[in-house]
Amino acid sequence: MKDKSVVFIETCYRLYEQKMYAVAFRILNDRHLAEDVVQETFLKLMRRDVYFEDAESAECKGYLIKALKHSAIDIYRKREKEQERIFLVDDESEYEGETTCNPTGTVESELTAYARQLPEKYRDVVACLVENEMSVRETADKLGITETNVRQRFRRAKNLLREKLDHERVPTKKGVESIEQNRKIGFQYNDGRV
Repeated sequence: MKDKSVVFIETCYRLYEQKMYAVAFRILNDRHLAEDVVQETFLKLMRRDVYFEDAESAECKGYLIKALKHSAIDIYRKREKEQERIFLVDDESEYEGETTCNPTGTVESELTAYARQLPEKYRDVVACLVENEMSVRETADKLGITETNVRQRFRRAKNLLREKLDHERVPTKKGVESIEQNRKIGFQYNDGRV
């Protein structure tokens, strides 16, 4: 004979699996992640040995949906945080191979060089989110600003970097990347000067 907690979990799965999937899908908008969250929720129930006398009760259904929502929202936030962190990495890969020399003669990526030139309020947000891998909430707490302000400053910083990189890009000849080197070899381009 099966343990009553196993019977309870099986009954809950039969009753609520589709409803739970629908809730998870609405939160995550991803079929595979929604399926994973439903499975993870049932695994948590088994590990925690959750049991209700009546699997069809409103309390049981409410508990399951609440547990599912918490798991789905955690995954949503984690995914959002990862996407914010990799944005600058993705941008940098667009300009792979393009380098610039700093005053000491060492070579570094244009993106990093331009990020250091951002106004301080944007540079601080980028440093917290990207370099220190802090969350939006942690960044807001550290800088004493709202989470909305952190997101807005990060968005503006990305736009400034994108504009700077787009403005500085020039046609290349035989892999020569910098404006100065292109001028030395007589490569013609319009840099906006007369």
